This record gives sequence, structure tokens and C-alpha cells, in this order.
Amino acid sequence: MQATESTRPLDPATFEVTVTGAAEIPHPAERGLINVSVASEGLNKAAVSDDVVTTSKHIESLLSELSPEDESAEAKEASPLAHWDKTSLSATSYIPYDNDGNEKPRQYKASVTFDIRFKEFKALGRFGTKVSSLNHVEVKNISWILTTDTEKSFQSKLRRDAAKDAMDKARDYCDVLQCTNLRPIELQEGRCSTGIRQLHNSYPASQEPGSHPRMQIARRSTGGKATTSEDLEFRPQEVRMSMEVVIKFHADPASTRGA
Repeated sequence: MQATESTRPLDPATFEVTVTGAAEIPHPAERGLINVSVASEGLNKAAVSDDVVTTSKHIESLLSELSPEDESAEAKEASPLAHWDKTSLSATSYIPYDNDGNEKPRQYKASVTFDIRFKEFKALGRFGTKVSSLNHVEVKNISWILTTDTEKSFQSKLRRDAAKDAMDKARDYCDVLQCTNLRPIELQEGRCSTGIRQLHNSYPASQEPGSHPRMQIARRSTGGKATTSEDLEFRPQEVRMSMEVVIKFHADPASTRGA
């Protein structure tokens, strides 16, 4: 984030400086957001829909195993899942054409998308291993976020740090220009954001995730001589909370001192 500064005199008795203060706080990710798409396409409408419905039910079964056993606080705390939901079945069709402009048989498409939040990243790896091996499944947009409570707890520090940064910049200018009696007269709170670090954009089940240049995924053997399966092990990055504030200051220019 780059700060911008501007200075201009108002009159011989007042000097004005406007600066942008910035603050940034890194924090370990608390939730892993995984987006799972189930999709199928073909000539048979019923078969296409059945592919998606069957696979979606299997994913729901995997999620049910990870969900809290009841609504008690203890059960929710023990569950590796924070939240999950899915879209309704989407079904469309289209008529493709060959290179000569002739109609080809109608194609049918169906899809369902799952949005799943994990608070336990080893469980996220195990779940990712299972779903990425399923037919008609694509894992998308694995991102890292913080809880709402954590973000709120740092708001005050972000505001203070951004304001202090602006004040420090204004003081630096005044020190060089020999201005005194620096005082804030106007403040505009800028954008406050939380950087969601995406682990990768998308990979199909047949693609080796480690081939993606930005991906930070390790493969971990599940152990045992009778199995060759491996779990994906996701390595979360830091989430960065940031804020900007624009503050206008007045000061007494050097020429007015002692007047």
C-alpha cells in the first residue's frame, strides 16, 4: 500500500499538509474456505442430473461425518467444520454447432456448488483428498480468512496505527520545512480491508496440485503398508488486515514564528 502526500500553503500565516496514513496487521488464518463444484455434461438430460445429484449426496455424507453431533457448544467446538452450504441444482442446455454451422445434438449441463469453511486444516486436507478423487468434482478457490470477532478486535489498533502513521509523516514534513504548531483539522477514514490469500485458483482431480506456481500444498502419506493413498496438507498463509486514513493538518510556517 502506497501513501500519498500533498502540501500547499493557504496564506502566509497557515501551512496545510494532507497525508495518507496506512496500517497493516498480519494474523494467521483461522478458517480455510474451500469451494467445490460438482458438474456434468452430456446428451442425456436425466443422466447428467443424476451424476450431479449422486455426487452431491456423497459430498453431503462426507460433510455430515464432520459436522457437530448436536447443537451444543461442546459439539460445535469439537467439529473441524465451521460452516457449509450448497447451491440448488442448476440445469441448462445448449445446441452446439460444427465448423460448417450444422447443428449437433443438444447438450445438457447440471451443476451444484459447495462453500465449506474449515477451522481445522488437517481435516481440510483429508476432505480435499477425498472429494478431489470423485468424478464430476472440481476443487476451486481455496482461501484463508479470519473470524469476524478477530477482525473486529483489531479495528481499534488499525485506526490508531493509521492515524499515527499520518501524524508521523506530517511531522516529518514540518521538521524539514521548519513549521510548528502542527494540528489536525480534518480526517477522512479510508478503506478498511482484509486480504484473503487464495491458495490457488482451481485444479481438476486429475491435475497434480503441486504443479501450480502459487500453491503451497504438501502431500502426506496416510501410512500403512497396504495403502498408497495420500492426504493433501494445506499450509495456510497469513491474512493481512489493513486500513487507510487521510488527515489534513494546519501548521505555522517558519516565516510567522516570532511575528
